[in-house]
Amino acid sequence: MNPNYNQTITLFNCFRAEDNSDNKKDIWQKTVLHNCFYKNVIGRAEYADKEPKMSNTYTARIPVSEKYMPYHEWIRLPEEERKEFFTCSQKDIVVKGECKDEITGVSPDTASQVLSRHKPNSFVVTAFSDNTSHRTAKHYRLGG
Repeated sequence: MNPNYNQTITLFNCFRAEDNSDNKKDIWQKTVLHNCFYKNVIGRAEYADKEPKMSNTYTARIPVSEKYMPYHEWIRLPEEERKEFFTCSQKDIVVKGECKDEITGVSPDTASQVLSRHKPNSFVVTAFSDNTSHRTAKHYRLGG
C-alpha cells in the first residue's frame, strides 16, 4: 500500500436529473472511502487579462476498487443496488474526512451548502481519470 494513501474522503456522487427517470432533480449518494490520497494546494493563478489571484487546486486519488463502476453503468442500476457501488464523474463532490452530512437538495443541505460548510477541505470534481490500466499504483484520480 502506498504510504501517501492515508486519508479518508467522502464522495458524493451526483445522479444527474437529466439521467434520472424522474428528470426533476439531482440525487446524491454518499460513500466514505478509506486509504485514499488527498491534496489541496493553494497557489497563484495568472490570467492574461486579469489580476493574479490565489486559488486552490485539489487532487484526490482512490485506489482501484471492486465497488467502482463507470457512471454510464452506475446510473442503470436499480436504486438499492446502486448504493453498493460508487462512481466518479464531473459534478461530484469530495470532502476530506468522514462527512456526516447528507445532500438532500433542500436547505440547509443543498450541494452548495454542504460544499461551503466544509471549505477549504471540499471541492467539486471538474476532472476525472481512470488510471487502473497502469502497471502499478492503479487508481481513480479526481481533480478540482
